[in-house]
Order: sequence, then structure tokens, then C-alpha cells
Amino acid sequence: MKIFIWVVALILLVPWSGAAWLAYALVDVSGDWMSGNADMLAAEPQVVETVSWIGRMLAGVGETVIIVVWALGVLSVSAVAWIFCRLVDGNRRSNALRWHPDDPRAAGDQRIP
Repeated sequence: MKIFIWVVALILLVPWSGAAWLAYALVDVSGDWMSGNADMLAAEPQVVETVSWIGRMLAGVGETVIIVVWALGVLSVSAVAWIFCRLVDGNRRSNALRWHPDDPRAAGDQRIP
């Protein structure tokens, strides 16, 4: 059952990582496009430089946000999978190793066949 839980977690993480990668690439390309085409907005060099700088800064912030959100998603899915594995393992152990005080064999009584 543990293997099944981790396989499901991996199946969920593959599209999550793919979506994060696509978002990262889109933000990177749009930031490059914005900073590369800043001269279309104004002819004054200081304005072009400022718009280009703002474009790269926004792209850098967007890329950082995407990485943080992706990492939080990976940690969340992994934590849920780990909790489910602990629950499955805990149920198996508690059924096999449960001590029953009413059972004479649990107290070490050897008289019972």
C-alpha cells in the first residue's frame, strides 16, 4: 500500500512540475521580451533603461514566486503521502501488536494450551 501511495504522489507531482516549468519559461520569455522591446515605449534612453530594468525585475520576482509555489506544492503532496503511509503502517502495527489485558497469553500464563 505504501508503494501505491508514493506512486500516486509521483503521478500528481509530474504535471505539477510540468506546469511550474511552463510558467517559469513563460515568465522568463515575457521578461526578456519586455526588456528587449523597451525602446518601443519611449525614445529617451533613460526611460528605455528603466523599463528594461523593471521588466527584468518583474521577471525575476515572478520566477522566484513560481519556484516557491512549486516547492510548497511538492512539500504538501509529499507530506500528505508521508502521513498516509504512517497511517497505513500504524494501522498494520496496531492490529498485529495490540496488547489485550484480558488475554491470559498476554500476561505470560503458560497454563492455556
